[in-house]
Amino acid sequence: MAINSPKKLELKLFDFKTSKKLILIFCATILWAGALIAHFTPGFDYWVVASFNSLRANYIYADFWYYYTKYMLYIVGFPLIILYITSFKIQRLKPYRLVFLLAIMTAAIGNPIVDPILKDLIALPRPQVAHLDLNSLYYVSGYSFPSGHAFQSFAMTLPLIICFLTNDATFKRNWKKIIMALILLIYALTLAFSRVLAGVHYFSDILFGIGFAIILMVILASILQWLLTKNYLNIQNEKWYALIFLTLTVINYIFIR
Repeated sequence: MAINSPKKLELKLFDFKTSKKLILIFCATILWAGALIAHFTPGFDYWVVASFNSLRANYIYADFWYYYTKYMLYIVGFPLIILYITSFKIQRLKPYRLVFLLAIMTAAIGNPIVDPILKDLIALPRPQVAHLDLNSLYYVSGYSFPSGHAFQSFAMTLPLIICFLTNDATFKRNWKKIIMALILLIYALTLAFSRVLAGVHYFSDILFGIGFAIILMVILASILQWLLTKNYLNIQNEKWYALIFLTLTVINYIFIR
């Protein structure tokens, strides 16, 4: 009688059935609908950014959100990569290897799609360029729609949030993991909307970026599940997947960001 070896069972993704995928797709649809409404409602996107104009003149507000929006992405992103690399050696992290890989895959594949492909295709000027009466905390080149920071903040954290809230054969939910998921969600939301507070993005840019991260993660998680089922992803070839997407991540940071 054939049995599964422990090595084959080591690679696991969190329980991700069709019902969960449909819920996430519904959430992304709502976000995209909200982005369309915000963009096409006359003056709404402008009004949201303009609401923080006076606050951006306050040095305490300006300093906090400048450093938060500009550097917090790296403070979370780089440790995620380090955790993934060390998960090949540290026993306690090994069950999370595919979750880390999914986060890295989503960011690595989605980054060039968001910027430059979608941004150059839509070519929407940033708020401070389109409206000279709007100020911003710092100058950002390129176009506005969609927000790369909003996409990346959720691309890197959503797989971990889902994992921490999952209770299945591999991952056991507890109060510590629930708190960690809540912290990651707060981080992702505040980083995404800090782009509006900083005056470098519209509200619609943020909503679309978050929605795109959700949709892309669902697609890539489904692909990972299929690869595992077909044994195209296993212990023997896993490091090649790691090499490909870590290399793509480095290329993104050097040539795109």
